[in-house]
Amino acid sequence: MCHLILAMPVLGVPLFWLLPLSYALPINLVILLLAVLLYWVVMKAMKQPVKDGFRSLVGHKVEVVSRLAPHEPAQYLVRGRGELWSAYTSDIFQPGENARVVGVQGVGVVIKRAES
Repeated sequence: MCHLILAMPVLGVPLFWLLPLSYALPINLVILLLAVLLYWVVMKAMKQPVKDGFRSLVGHKVEVVSRLAPHEPAQYLVRGRGELWSAYTSDIFQPGENARVVGVQGVGVVIKRAES
């Protein structure tokens, strides 16, 4: 999708049929420069780390909200960045304790006891 930005100068080709060369060439060069600038901005944004979703929680502290029922696949409910997430762990937590997210399992997070 982002490669379509590089096609912008091609869209300026009809200018050469409609306008004299002294007008069409500078307009097409401006279109080319804008396309390259826009492509650079898009590529820079694509290299940024993930800022949403549970994968972005890895390494962050979360607060244990509650222990889930024994028949639930996840063991705890944790709050991180204002959202509630299912959490898996081998440690035992009480509601209100802090933990650190160390990984992702399915659509939940894996937590370990946070070092204070």
